[in-house]
Amino acid sequence: MRTNTTRQRALADETAIGTMCNLASPLGAETLGQCGYDFIVLDLQHGENGIDGVQVLMQALSTTPATPLVRVTANSAIQIQRVLDLGAYGVIVPFINNRQEAEEIVKNAFYPPLGSRSWGPTRAMMYAGNDYFAGSSQEIIALPMLESADGLANAKEILEVDGISGCFVGPTDLNISLGHTPDGPLASDTEEGIAEILKITQDLGKIAAIHAISIEDAKKRSEQGFRLITVAADTRLLRLGAQQTLSALRA
Repeated sequence: MRTNTTRQRALADETAIGTMCNLASPLGAETLGQCGYDFIVLDLQHGENGIDGVQVLMQALSTTPATPLVRVTANSAIQIQRVLDLGAYGVIVPFINNRQEAEEIVKNAFYPPLGSRSWGPTRAMMYAGNDYFAGSSQEIIALPMLESADGLANAKEILEVDGISGCFVGPTDLNISLGHTPDGPLASDTEEGIAEILKITQDLGKIAAIHAISIEDAKKRSEQGFRLITVAADTRLLRLGAQQTLSALRA
């Protein structure tokens, strides 16, 4: 089975860098994949991507070295199993708050005996290889998002679930859940919560992932110990590049 190089890199204590793909553009996804990112997250939660178009984006990404991950809209059996059947090498599931919800992710992401995923990897077997059934539990990553006060409080029990590969911290939503606004720097208790989640993840030998809003933020998170980091999104990168070009020309 095709190796999940992003998983391999993160577990080897190296930082895997990716970005979010919010645009429903195969050319856009392919362009990002050709830029050298370790992985691209096709984001169904925020942006214009939908479940019906995610296969085309993954087909575009398959022409690149980047690992295709998908952030689904919710802890949905249908969505998780479908994006994996279409070739996703990992799922990021938002707003996971307890052990039971984490167990549900495993149930839908993996075949027996680890989970109870239904057999039917329509495209996944073409992308990954004919030994998909035997190898998928070793290559697919399942990352619950810890982004609420409840998720923080229950982080250890969530991360201890067999089959959960690690966690993906959503800093802004965690900040909001702890009583702050999405504007400005994160509050001190939010940063303390992020550090607590990181330590629990590291102690369990699992993958600590987080979203970063800038290059500086990504560098800080890498130095802190996060080993899978998304930096911004295609929409933000497009806007920043266009603004910088125009600003330089106007000057």
